[in-house]
Amino acid sequence: MKFARLVLKSARRSKRRTALTILSVAIAVFLFASLRAVLDGFSAVAEASSSTRVVTIRSTSMIFNMPTSHADVIRGIPGVQDVTWANWFGGIYKDPKNFFGQFGIDAESYLRMYPEILVSPGEKRAFLEDRTGALVGDGLVRKYGWHVGDRIVIQPGIPYYGTQDYTFTIRGVYRSGASNVDNQTFLFHWKYLDERAGGAGQVGWYVTQLRNPDDAARIAMVIDQKFANSPYETKTDTEKQFSAQFASMLGNLNLLLGSVALAVVITTLFVAGNTMAMSVRERTTEIAVMRTLGYPASTIFLLVVGEGLMVAIVGGAIGAGLARLVINGEYLGMAGGFIPAFGVNNWNVVVGLGLSVLIGILAAMIPATMASRLKIVDALRRVA
Repeated sequence: MKFARLVLKSARRSKRRTALTILSVAIAVFLFASLRAVLDGFSAVAEASSSTRVVTIRSTSMIFNMPTSHADVIRGIPGVQDVTWANWFGGIYKDPKNFFGQFGIDAESYLRMYPEILVSPGEKRAFLEDRTGALVGDGLVRKYGWHVGDRIVIQPGIPYYGTQDYTFTIRGVYRSGASNVDNQTFLFHWKYLDERAGGAGQVGWYVTQLRNPDDAARIAMVIDQKFANSPYETKTDTEKQFSAQFASMLGNLNLLLGSVALAVVITTLFVAGNTMAMSVRERTTEIAVMRTLGYPASTIFLLVVGEGLMVAIVGGAIGAGLARLVINGEYLGMAGGFIPAFGVNNWNVVVGLGLSVLIGILAAMIPATMASRLKIVDALRRVA
């Protein structure tokens, strides 16, 4: 600690360069924490998924619908306890930038199957009794300032649902009881959606509740066999597998985001290392004087490493702190219902700070070694 002032003074020698280095480290840590938040969000959804639910979609793609008659067939399979269904609406609220999940659901069975959707009995009853009612997450309520009883107008974003606006009345506000349920989702009655679409009786996906989770593989296979060689062949997976496959539709996220993070960190490492090398070269004469006054090579080495650590830690703290405050799905609305647990957690912050420490040490290692090995006579001949 007795050399802390000397380290601080060395860092302040070129304030602009130090500030830019701090900024580069802050950006690197910010991006790293943000990318980790996306990966952790998908992982949390998969881990929180129920082992007693399986999801059925069209075998060709989840964007294609299936008839409601599938529900009766699925109910008749031994081991099935309950069946529900939903549709993606994809509507626009005032502006296309206001993106959030909107699902037309078979209300009674959906709420029965998802106890993670926490809503008061009174509001639940009001929602079930109103054909145009909506049940919205508390995140949306805070974001848009909505209240129970407000009328919300949403423009359909898919031609199948027509071109006329849909008007809903908020009848309840739910809270999320698990990370697989997003608190920024807009739920409304599938019957209302189907009526407006011409009563075609089409649904986007089925969710089946199982009596025994050990039967998941068997029942999933039976469901798909029931509709094999039909115009509406299906693909059924456990809820956890479905969540993982949904993430894989976006590509190999681990490889993609990991590569981006690695590239950013390596670039920052070179920037910080170059900064430290320039700082040491400018102070060659000062270092020689310190060696002449009796400072050992080990002290010179630690002073340079300390300077690199200080700059990196300050940058890391700024980057991790900003990521913790800013990267929050509730306020950014970035997840749109697909990454309910989206956000930078405390572990991401700790890892980000650890990364900044690593950057500081590695960036300062070569310049510190050079400084500690300077020959006093040769160094004194140079002009800083």
